[in-house]
Amino acid sequence: LSSLVLPPAAARSTYHLAWELGKKLRSCLSESEFSDSEALCAAIAGLCHDLGHGPFSHLWESLLKSCGIDYHHEAMSVQVFQSIVTDIASRQDQESMEFSAFMDRCWRPNWTHKQLVCDLIRGGPGGDSERIPPEKQFLFEVVNNKRTGYDVDKLDYMNRDALSLGLPNRFDATRQLSLLRVLPCPGNRKLLVLRDKQVLDYINLLISRRMQHYLAYQHVKSVAFEKVLQDALSAARRHLQAHRDDPDVNRLAIRYLLDEPESLESLLWLTDDRLVELLKQSCGPEAARLMKQLEERRKYCHLASVRVALHSTADDEATAVYKNQLEAVKKAVTHWNASRSRSIAELRKFDYGCGPQHPLDGVFCYSKNGEVRQCNGDGDSESLLFADLQLAALHITVVRLYERTAGEPPADAAAVKEFRRREVADFREKMSACGFKPTAE
Repeated sequence: LSSLVLPPAAARSTYHLAWELGKKLRSCLSESEFSDSEALCAAIAGLCHDLGHGPFSHLWESLLKSCGIDYHHEAMSVQVFQSIVTDIASRQDQESMEFSAFMDRCWRPNWTHKQLVCDLIRGGPGGDSERIPPEKQFLFEVVNNKRTGYDVDKLDYMNRDALSLGLPNRFDATRQLSLLRVLPCPGNRKLLVLRDKQVLDYINLLISRRMQHYLAYQHVKSVAFEKVLQDALSAARRHLQAHRDDPDVNRLAIRYLLDEPESLESLLWLTDDRLVELLKQSCGPEAARLMKQLEERRKYCHLASVRVALHSTADDEATAVYKNQLEAVKKAVTHWNASRSRSIAELRKFDYGCGPQHPLDGVFCYSKNGEVRQCNGDGDSESLLFADLQLAALHITVVRLYERTAGEPPADAAAVKEFRRREVADFREKMSACGFKPTAE
């Protein structure tokens, strides 16, 4: 019951927050503006939006992409949801038939409730936000907001993870949701609009999110462990490919790690434990060695980091320079990793959830008298002071250099020290050519 004293202490699910926001908006809008059916579809999307995460959650998506496999958990979530709906439709009990009838009901011309839930998970029709009806734009901002990144999913994991990690968090999701309104904005669009006195809390949320990424999700040591697992999967795939015709090779490993790791069947079968066991027992000595190293918490050695930042005061020319630096460093990192076997360069980005653009661009707020304005005013228009007070670097790109070590004391310490010195010097020289500067982590 601590949430009665400290409301942020209660970790709420995305489904719950989507349902609470839906109820709040229903009390403020007419049935034609926002119906009970739309509120229910938003809640279902909140419940199902992360079903497409594989073993180790977001990391699985990165692991597959490192193997050249195009995998997106949102698209997979849609597949899982559609599979569930199909399964329910085959049942004959009353509740299943009512649910199926609701899913098949028409929302708009050529647009059923089932299709609406799928599009809410994607963040727009087929992932295309341009096709969203202007008067229903706000509906697609509840679960997966492609426009500003502010949605109930972010509110949920920010509160939950800050509590679990022991990080400071004074953000009250319930209060934020209670003050959101749907109001007309430029472009004849109806959007979710913040109360002006909420904006400072919103900025604090953005800052907390970036800190959680740096201190937890993309911590320099966390990434070092991720690289071990990535190398284990790569070694496993090489082994399975080389021994595909060997009758003693585990056929499940070939199916789920080599032939179709991005399939719905793989997602439903693979768990954290099953993936670990396959890599340890069925994918060759190199993958087994790396998994043993991971289990014993022997990570790769971090040697150096470089960074470049885009600041909130940057003009168009500075922004263009920054984007060119990013393109150059991507090529440099790719070349480095293709030409080195003992070290690996890893590119990471830290922003406010909307890439290099200003996090308040496109965010609107309303005043006590109902006036709507953009939080980050352009030109001579009035903007809020909070942004200049707290938002500095909009986007930071960091490249980290790791040595592929066994995590044990080297036999020849002097030789290893000399190798690391030369490797770091070479790394910094190549990254400097892209405009990146050394940084401490």
